[in-house]
Amino acid sequence: MIQYKFRRKLRNKLAIFFFKKRFTKGFHKYNLLIYDNIFPHPLSGFRYEEFKELLIEFKNSKIIAEPLSYPVVKTNHKLHKLHIKTIQKNFPILKGKISNPVIANINTKLFYCIFLNNVYDNLEWLEKNKIPFVFTLYPGGGFQVEDDLSNQKLNRVTASPQFRKVIVTQLYTKKYLIKYHFCEMDKIEYVFGGVVPQISMEKSKELKTFFPEKETFDIIFCAAKYMPQGLDKGYDVFIELAHSLIKKFDFVKFHVVGGFSKEEIDVSLLDSNITFYGYQKFEDLAAIYKGMDVILSPNKPFFLGKGAFDGFPLGTVVEAVLNGVVALVTDQLKQNTVFEEGEEIIIINDNVDAIEKIIIDLIEQPNKLKTIAEQGRKKFLKIYSNEYQMNPRIQLLRNEIEK
Repeated sequence: MIQYKFRRKLRNKLAIFFFKKRFTKGFHKYNLLIYDNIFPHPLSGFRYEEFKELLIEFKNSKIIAEPLSYPVVKTNHKLHKLHIKTIQKNFPILKGKISNPVIANINTKLFYCIFLNNVYDNLEWLEKNKIPFVFTLYPGGGFQVEDDLSNQKLNRVTASPQFRKVIVTQLYTKKYLIKYHFCEMDKIEYVFGGVVPQISMEKSKELKTFFPEKETFDIIFCAAKYMPQGLDKGYDVFIELAHSLIKKFDFVKFHVVGGFSKEEIDVSLLDSNITFYGYQKFEDLAAIYKGMDVILSPNKPFFLGKGAFDGFPLGTVVEAVLNGVVALVTDQLKQNTVFEEGEEIIIINDNVDAIEKIIIDLIEQPNKLKTIAEQGRKKFLKIYSNEYQMNPRIQLLRNEIEK
């Protein structure tokens, strides 16, 4: 933590220094300058896709990329340079557009980043250099409702004279900003969901086999680990469900992707009926999801910490549905505003007995399983297309740049 604070202060001082050294009155080096603390790590698919598209769309743009969050996904920061080389090899247009924070020229018309902590940590040099900024306020990343520290940061950011717009992806977030007067409504842009790697759209066209056409009924849990036993993501619920179902059906198999292992909660009774994959790159998830029937996401708000909540649905759920998996998800905060419940997605609570009844119903009615999977996939393809997700973001940023 001390090292992180030191690097943040150093970055701010260097940004101010380089702005003064390279600033010419009336001239801006860039139209858009982006900052992120994990890009272009392949495990963060939504950032990979969004920032890649922005850098391509805005010719005169650059991203300051530093691997401060690599430890969160158990990655050595030394791999950062390799990840940069890889994305530039795959997209040659990005050569020269990804910068080390120490040597970055920050003379720009507009600054953009995602997450509260990221914009807050860059606020000092943005204000001193009078650089306007826009940010996306996703759940997490420093943003927690009814939390004093989070509110202090949010107040500081939205009260800045350089603040222009905030993009929110959940209706719950929008209502929170308005309720507590963090900013005016005309400064809030609501775009439900989040950006998804478009390679997922192409892979979703591949044929899929469901139970009973295959011998097993496969249920998957996919989430990052942020606390013991994954209580915030409902990993405990998933394992309890597995122990109950295995007593009734020997053909039901369970799969876990993310930061969990067999040591997290005792699964010895499940034996070979459960498989652990660890963390996976977003482009590798499709191969796993193709064999799944259902993804279970019983995550719980305010469990990880006061005011902590997840976006709806989780990115891993989006990827699963795009690959023809039926999603069983909790929605305690009523964040679903676009999907038809029971037809495109199944909303659950975290009661194991109630979830088990739904699973059994899908096992006994395979046509229902297929129908929900197909209808869900069609709707998710629309909602998570770049046309739906990226176009409003691009237009908003362009409008601010042209002011």
